[in-house]
This record gives sequence, C-alpha cells and structure tokens, in this order.
Amino acid sequence: MKTSRDALLLIAFRLFLQKGYEHTSMKDLVDASGLSKGAFHHYFPRKADLLNASIEHFFSRFLPDVDPASHQHFDELVLDCASQYSQLISELTRLDIPLASYQRFVWSILPDYSALFTERQRLIEVRLTLLAEQDLASQRLISTNSARSLAVQAMALIEGLGVLLASKPPGDWHAQGQQDLQLISKNWLEDLSL
Repeated sequence: MKTSRDALLLIAFRLFLQKGYEHTSMKDLVDASGLSKGAFHHYFPRKADLLNASIEHFFSRFLPDVDPASHQHFDELVLDCASQYSQLISELTRLDIPLASYQRFVWSILPDYSALFTERQRLIEVRLTLLAEQDLASQRLISTNSARSLAVQAMALIEGLGVLLASKPPGDWHAQGQQDLQLISKNWLEDLSL
C-alpha cells in the first residue's frame, strides 16, 4: 500500500482529534496507516515529529505572512487573517473534521506548544499594531482606540467568529460561516475607514 506523508498526517490528525494526542499511541498510528512499523517510522520516527508536522499542516500554514513587505495597510492584514481562517475552515470541512474537535485539539496542545502559537500570534499583533499606527497617522483609519487596541480587536473578532462557527453543526457553518467571517471583518473595517 502506497501512503503519502500528507495521508499519514491526516490519519494521525484524525486520531489525535478522536482520542487526544496523549491517548494516541504509535501502534494506533501505525495500525490506522496500514503501513508496516518500519515504513511508518521512515516518515515519522517519533509521535512528537508527527504532532509537529500536524501543527504545521493543520494550523501554522493558515497563519498570514507577517513580513513587512506582505501588507501595506491594516485592513489588508486583517482581511488576510480572515481569509486564512476561512481557508482553514474550508480545509477542515473538506476533510470532514469538526471545527469544535479541531479547537479542542489546539487547546489541548497549547501547554506544550504555547511558545510556537504565542510567538506567531505576537508577530501578527505587532504587525497589525504597526500598520494601524501608520494608518491612524495618515488618517486612513479613524478611531479613538490605540493602534494596539485595534490590533487586538481584529484578532479577537476573527478568533471569536471562529469559536461561534465551531458551535454550529458542520453543514451550517461551512459556506455561510466563511462568508460571515469575511463580511463581518469587512464591515468592521469600513466603520474605521473614511
């Protein structure tokens, strides 16, 4: 049986969601893959390697680029964050992974991986703050809130909508949830613009 690395990630990720990372053994992973133990270990020698690859594949790749050259204005980065979150939702739906299970998984691994998530979110917040400062100074944005407050509001808006989407049955939140995420983000930004 030929199994790709991405197929193994999906198998592992589904098991991590169903059983939790701590309760998923390497034997469970090997058995679910249909590969021999040696073939499986060729791809992922340790369960932690598989978790790290899963985090990258099912979380980190959906975080927007925060390179200073990638976004010139606050609204561009906010809409990129919303778009990336929408793509994550779409990917999870396409793979038939419940968003609530995904969020429980993320919360369960945060104690061990909080530095990774915290640093990435810090970078997004810093970049949002810098862009908000720039746009407030040029009056492209109008707000009595500080630039940092606008950055935190943007992040909370997108993450908060994600939590609301997770509380709905999968059929209800797929297309409509993605549209809501984009529309609400755009409406919030329009309220800050001239």
